[in-house]
Amino acid sequence: MKFSWGAAIRPKTGQSVSGDAYVILPFVDNHLLAAVIDGLGGGEAAAEAAQRAVSVLERQPTLELTELMNQADRALAGSRGAVMALLRLNARDRSAEFVGVGNIGVQVYSDLPIKPISKNGIVGYRLPQLLRMTYTYNSGDIFVLYSDGISSRFTTERPPDLHQPPQQIADEILQRFGKDNDDATVVVIRCE
Repeated sequence: MKFSWGAAIRPKTGQSVSGDAYVILPFVDNHLLAAVIDGLGGGEAAAEAAQRAVSVLERQPTLELTELMNQADRALAGSRGAVMALLRLNARDRSAEFVGVGNIGVQVYSDLPIKPISKNGIVGYRLPQLLRMTYTYNSGDIFVLYSDGISSRFTTERPPDLHQPPQQIADEILQRFGKDNDDATVVVIRCE
């Protein structure tokens, strides 16, 4: 596989369940689908909304990203709703696709100008017109997806040691920048 990855997740202080979820699905031809999903609010209802989205992604990871987001929107109807970001990487042509709704953050460590942005909205309640962004990436680039439980200081302060394995990078980001008063999730993917 042409990717290595790690993820760290924790519920907000006082909660036993996180309303966040993530997906990392490698599939045929050196493709990988990654997602971070943040069910609105916290606790069981937020976790249930996030898990509905996870089910959609796990069933059909090869669907076009905007179609995946539309299916997640239908699956989350009547739930608390969620914000989510989808990233698909293709090692064959070193391409990246991104579709995001709401405040899931993306930080890319690359020499290339890769700046994914999400549209305002809520999956399952108020889906915006989706914007699919495409990029090429270089070997060694690192993509980080994170929920709003990770402080935005993460992108402006000294970054973690990017030579570490992705799991250690994810653990360090969560430990240094995770907020106690919110569910926090970070996914780190290194492109080989």
